[in-house]
Amino acid sequence: MALNIYEQITEHIKGSRRVVVALEKKISADNLGAAFALSSILNYLNKPYQAVIEQNSDNFEFIKHNLKISSGFKQTRRLVVSLDITQQGLDKFYYTVDENKTKLEVFIVPTNGFFNPDDVKIGQGGFEYDLIITLGASDLFSLGNIYQDNTAFFHETPIINIDCKASNEKFGEINLVEPVKSSVSEILFDFFEANFKNLIDRQTATALLAGILERTQSFKAPTLAPQTLEKASRLMAYDADRELAVRELFYNKSLSLVKLWGRVLARLKEDKSKNLYWSLINTEDYQRAKADPEIIDKVFEEVLNYLPRDAVILLFSEFNNAILVLAYCGSSRINLQEKLVQYKITEDDNGVRFKMHDKNLLEAEKEVVGLF
Repeated sequence: MALNIYEQITEHIKGSRRVVVALEKKISADNLGAAFALSSILNYLNKPYQAVIEQNSDNFEFIKHNLKISSGFKQTRRLVVSLDITQQGLDKFYYTVDENKTKLEVFIVPTNGFFNPDDVKIGQGGFEYDLIITLGASDLFSLGNIYQDNTAFFHETPIINIDCKASNEKFGEINLVEPVKSSVSEILFDFFEANFKNLIDRQTATALLAGILERTQSFKAPTLAPQTLEKASRLMAYDADRELAVRELFYNKSLSLVKLWGRVLARLKEDKSKNLYWSLINTEDYQRAKADPEIIDKVFEEVLNYLPRDAVILLFSEFNNAILVLAYCGSSRINLQEKLVQYKITEDDNGVRFKMHDKNLLEAEKEVVGLF
């Protein structure tokens, strides 16, 4: 009988030596919660693993405090030296490295006679890790430099691809891609209940609930499904700390985020006849807030939670003369891809984004707003 997809994933993990858990480059409570849960399975199965993301941050420490996750990743091949010891046997071997660590010498002592150089063969070995599990990545490029610095490794190593986005390119040997579910954390919870129910402790349940809460904006998302609410209640039955997750996700905001959010509100503009809202952030705003440009995604999420969800919402972010435009549309009458067809847009969880060049912030504002 053919294995179902949960059984296939479990067998791949059991058959591996070492596992890489690669997260989408955009850090989120959802992907971190799923990674934390997955780490408990890997530990249970005694599989060494490394969880990696392009750039780590101090966010979501309440999830990460027991998760070993590192920024960047470089996977190289092993060099394999083979020696025929059939005739001479092996007494002992050792190696030395010079003071400058530029030269390695290996000494092999036979039991009798001597080795001939022709007895030695040198070849290219495999990679240290032999299984990759990706979380929340719609394609390999969304892993950032984790993929770009290790393309051979990703193309020659089996991949288990776990994601909830309909845009996922299904690049893995196994693709657990379920757009009908709210989050990667919800997908992992279903996998846990089917195969590793005994591993769901308070920390795991809290991590998975945090991922669901983030993705559903604390159950306020218009696409929220009844089964998601039912699974959240089951997680709380596993003793998930909902108060901790809500407090850390929605109330403990960084000072940088609060300052930038204040600038967005101060510059917020609207056209009521078009149900259109927009605002701007510039380099000086980032500098005054002592904020990294990567925080723009969190700022935009705050914008979306504040404004009507049936509106068109734009955020113009200028940093060091580069302008990033984030756009959301909650109206079925407007197609953002058609409106913004002249730009090279990419989709994300909150709509689309694109960059503009050779224009200042006010010029970009006038051009894009004019399209609506």
